[in-house]
Amino acid sequence: MLLPSGWYVIAASSELKLNKPLGIERLQRNLVLWRDNSGKAIAMLDQCPHRSAKLSIGQLKQGCIECPFHGFSFDHEGRCTLVPEIKKAAPNLTVQTFELVEKHGFIWLWHGSEPKTKDLPWFEALDQGKWSFSQQATNWPTHVTRCIENQLDYAHLPYVHRNTIGGNTDVTKPVKFELEDNSIRFYPGAEKNGSGFIEFRFPNIWMLTIVPGKFAQMMAFVPVNENETRLYLRGYQSFVTLFGISTIFDTIGAWQSKYILNQDKRVVLSQIPNVSVEAAHEILYPSDQGIRHFRRRWQETSQ
Repeated sequence: MLLPSGWYVIAASSELKLNKPLGIERLQRNLVLWRDNSGKAIAMLDQCPHRSAKLSIGQLKQGCIECPFHGFSFDHEGRCTLVPEIKKAAPNLTVQTFELVEKHGFIWLWHGSEPKTKDLPWFEALDQGKWSFSQQATNWPTHVTRCIENQLDYAHLPYVHRNTIGGNTDVTKPVKFELEDNSIRFYPGAEKNGSGFIEFRFPNIWMLTIVPGKFAQMMAFVPVNENETRLYLRGYQSFVTLFGISTIFDTIGAWQSKYILNQDKRVVLSQIPNVSVEAAHEILYPSDQGIRHFRRRWQETSQ
């Protein structure tokens, strides 16, 4: 799967329990995630090198993952520590592992042959102040590029979301764009000092700042394969902080966000081809500046 190099959100930390392997497909690879005895997240190919059984349906024992087929055990570096029938390790029998970073409540995996960068893409504003957030996840049967571009498109608001968030949107107003190699930011209404703006950071995170320091939404677009994307949507708020009340508020916000996202889904799934950067026939307009930049950078950096 051709994707830009970078740190990709691949799962939420809350999805990976301490004593249970998690089998997932990400970036068109079948992976098994698990935690070692210290709680560190581990990722490796979900395939035993002996007879190709899925490791994710095995169990964790003594800091290793055990294949359910013949009991072969592998440590956090993918090395076989035990072959039961010969009662010893097999140093040349290994499972491919992947480097992970766990931060901001997500598990991140590096993709690409370029040297890994130290810093994760993130939105510094979400680390400032007291935020409460709700999180939900859903899978869409389309390519990650279509999902991302939907959130870079403001001109659809009065049509797709006419009865929710878009009814008063005036698409004729100018929009201020800031286009960088690793990010896209734009200000509806062209007022940089205004309250709201949208920002995407390559390769797969997005944030809508509704009221700075008070109300925001964040999304991670996780490539599953060429025809499926997992979306993690978070709603952040800092003006209701009392325990219990904030939970109720976050729950209501999550329901509203899900409803709005489903309005997008109906339209996005109708787009052909599902890989947006292959849509050479599409004629882009001024409101599509962010999308045009996204496609160019995606093609330039994919490998």
